[in-house]
Amino acid sequence: MARSWLPGGARGIGRAIAEHLAESGWNVVATYLTGRNEAEELARTHDAQIRQVDLSDPSETVGFARQISEEFSLTALANNARILERDPFDSMTLETWDRTLEVNVTAPLILAQSIGLRMSEGGSIVNVASSDAFVGSYRGIAYSASKAALISVTRSLANVLGPRGVRVNAATPGWIDSGILPESYEAASATPLGPNGKPADIAAVVGFLLSPEAGFITGASIVADGGYSGVDYYMKKEDQPSD
Repeated sequence: MARSWLPGGARGIGRAIAEHLAESGWNVVATYLTGRNEAEELARTHDAQIRQVDLSDPSETVGFARQISEEFSLTALANNARILERDPFDSMTLETWDRTLEVNVTAPLILAQSIGLRMSEGGSIVNVASSDAFVGSYRGIAYSASKAALISVTRSLANVLGPRGVRVNAATPGWIDSGILPESYEAASATPLGPNGKPADIAAVVGFLLSPEAGFITGASIVADGGYSGVDYYMKKEDQPSD
């Protein structure tokens, strides 16, 4: 049976991806850092294997990637683990910047190199990016920069792994109620399809990109944001009836 590895599979979008893949017939190996209880619940309810790893430590990431590659024959990799710190610019530290890029960009690259080069033809990698990659940030500059870099890395990986028959794409969420946003973050007023998305919406995109049905798609960034990125605030405001 096809086996997938999901870094960051204990909570939010990662948990939804893990459940979707397991329910679609995949054997799932999911990692976590701090969400042990959630990861153990996933293991019980969806027969997933779980591993703890700190992807902010490159030496640990390299060692774990080698171990997992030797332990399992993986046909899919979904890089979901991420850090989002909304620090104001005047108090943002280099530690925040380095840690964010380590988890959000460097770790997916390390994993793709270690695992992707061992995948047989038909393998697939999906990196979970963000629509923050396409705009400037006010808080969370490191996060936006990391997701823009991840989309670029995705395209490059598609180029170098394509001749091996391995596809690499990005699932790019907009505003998703994944547990990391304050409750006040509601984009419904500017989203054609209505309220914020759900983790299951992104899980479905990842599942499609990993599947044979997406067999001729690589190097792509599939945006799932309910149409939010197509709306200009002032043009929408012009369309509102005046009092």
